[in-house]
Amino acid sequence: MKDRLIPECLKAFSKRQRTVLFLLIAITVLLGLLFPILLSSDPRSVLTVSRSYRPGELSDEDVIAPFDFSYVDDKATTDETAEAARSVLPHFYYSVSESMAIRGLAEGLADAIASGTGAEFISSRGLDDSEDIAARLSEVPESMRPLLAQLVTEGTSYLIDEGVFLPSDLNEALGGGYSEIVIEDSGLSFRYSGETRKASSLITEGGTYEAVSMRASDKYPDLPSSYSSLISDAVSMVVTANVFYDPVLTTSLREEKASTVPPVLIEIHRGDYIIQRDTVVTEQQLRTLQRIFDSSVISMPVEKAAGYLVYLVLFTLLLVYLLFFFIKYRYRLSLYTTIFLVGIDLTLCLSYLLLRILPENGVSFTDPFLPLILLPALSASITGRRRVGFSVALLLSGFAAIYPGSSPFSFFYYIAVIECCLMFIRFGTERIDMIYQTLFSSLAAAGVTVIASFIYDLDFQIVFTSAFAAALNVVMTFILLSVMLPVMEKIFNIPTAYRLHELSFTDTPTLNRLSQVAPGTFNHSKNVSEMAYDACKAINANADLARVGGLYHDIGKAEHPEYFIENQNGKNAHDEINKTLSAAIIKSHVKLGVEKGKEMGLPQEVIDIIAEHHGNDLIKYFYNEAVREAKENSGAIVSEEDFRYNGHIPATAESAVVMLADCTEAATRTMKNPNHQKYDKFISSIIIDKMNYKQLNNSQLTINDLDKIKESFIHYLLGRDHQRIEYGGKD
Repeated sequence: MKDRLIPECLKAFSKRQRTVLFLLIAITVLLGLLFPILLSSDPRSVLTVSRSYRPGELSDEDVIAPFDFSYVDDKATTDETAEAARSVLPHFYYSVSESMAIRGLAEGLADAIASGTGAEFISSRGLDDSEDIAARLSEVPESMRPLLAQLVTEGTSYLIDEGVFLPSDLNEALGGGYSEIVIEDSGLSFRYSGETRKASSLITEGGTYEAVSMRASDKYPDLPSSYSSLISDAVSMVVTANVFYDPVLTTSLREEKASTVPPVLIEIHRGDYIIQRDTVVTEQQLRTLQRIFDSSVISMPVEKAAGYLVYLVLFTLLLVYLLFFFIKYRYRLSLYTTIFLVGIDLTLCLSYLLLRILPENGVSFTDPFLPLILLPALSASITGRRRVGFSVALLLSGFAAIYPGSSPFSFFYYIAVIECCLMFIRFGTERIDMIYQTLFSSLAAAGVTVIASFIYDLDFQIVFTSAFAAALNVVMTFILLSVMLPVMEKIFNIPTAYRLHELSFTDTPTLNRLSQVAPGTFNHSKNVSEMAYDACKAINANADLARVGGLYHDIGKAEHPEYFIENQNGKNAHDEINKTLSAAIIKSHVKLGVEKGKEMGLPQEVIDIIAEHHGNDLIKYFYNEAVREAKENSGAIVSEEDFRYNGHIPATAESAVVMLADCTEAATRTMKNPNHQKYDKFISSIIIDKMNYKQLNNSQLTINDLDKIKESFIHYLLGRDHQRIEYGGKD
């Protein structure tokens, strides 16, 4: 029952490990909250003010700044932001669909008027004829109908072009005291598209009659008033609003405009007057005083502390979740999580000390000095995954961004610098790689710092110093990394790229013994190693791990080499024993290999490959022989389990590739006159066989991966089995 209450991701942890994990998370969150509170205090002198002032009062003393101080005036920034947002006028837009619908209805009415069927048209369309337009149209002489039809069309076109507005839209848009609006540029031939219009000139749905009437009077002064009234009523009957308020665009433009307003930065230098005697005290001066007082007291509102606490908990849990997601070896989760959380705690402590020391030495832009690069680089190096390093960087950046003195941009600055460094990590094995990644990473960090300095509007001298500090930070990071990585490999038996490269050398006691007592197995292992390496490179798996796993996968055969066909010279040791015992000896090489791997201190990832390279597959040859003998003799039942390997099926792509390479390398030795087509067909049958026996179910290999693996194997085997030209003459 208790196991059901434990999240799936924590089941890889023992009870003790879970306790340690929760304790480390609590310590990390506590340090992340404590250090910003401590850093918000300033041990320097606090201003002495004789009394409290209110805005508008006359000061009776001088208040002088005892130290340099700067802050963002939130109130002034808010006021300027609001003013910038207010400068954006309400935006309206022509509705093309409404305009076309109105025009179509008006043209239909005009045609009906011209043909004398206006009343029928109004009735058929269900138009609101509250002004008795149908009856009035029936009284119009036939000679006047074309003119009236023309006037209806002209009046409608005029209103569509001018734009008809909903009163409710105008009330909403002009409610803030606006006297003008903007019509969006629709790209169509509307008269006022893209222009600003005064609110007093706009036509609403209730004002269409007056607008058409005035236009008809101006354009046709001799038109009888009855006809003018009829035209105005007819047009008003078919014309509705075709220009509408766009609150979403208006709000978006106002927010965009507001976002361009820079924070109002108040800078106070030592010796400046904050308040001067016999002058009127302003709100801004009082805000400056309050900010100085606040910065000198270790205090934080409960609401702010609670917000920080939730923020830090979420960031820490996010890191743990990402580690669970990115680290594929479950047994490494506890180790890596512990290392990273302890490393984060140490990084926070060191950052706190630097942020105490640097300002006292005149450093105002502290971001480039913080030691936030080392742990992400170390995390990426020991796991072989940049995304793990980025996850650690995300947490460190989130924590550092809430330190006093950091800006909202600081988080992105940290992420940018660390990500540049991570991208240049090559996971290589050549010493020159470390020099390259140090050089390129330091240049990238300096470049990002220069860009950030421009954003912060720093002086040129500070820009140069900060860029140099960032580059030096990176150099020191990689120097420490080159020292720490071998130590971490040794202590925790971690298969980094460097460790795997060392293990790939065949001149080791275990492999030397294998080459002496089982030369066939040794050569087979070397071939499997190279095949697995090439195949894993093709599918972007860990090629170095596959190479080492291939080298050591059969080290258990050193104990009974004569029972394995690649080491036999004519005589088969299995001829003298029964098939069940033969199968037991064959199976034992996996268990013996695991034991030898543990004795020599191989990383667990390599031991897993040794344990899984046969999965729980059937030893078909001996099983079939046992079945045949049973039928010929007593007809006893042969147990399949006696002829199955006792291992688990491959749990990783690397382990599965070694399994396929092992089977392929051995099986293709018997092929006669091999070529590409034969290899393709033969290897495909091997892969299908493994799939049928569910040996690849947990490997996460895709069909596309299997195709790439097969092509890689074929390429290698063609090279292995190529034939030399026979030369004449003496040897």
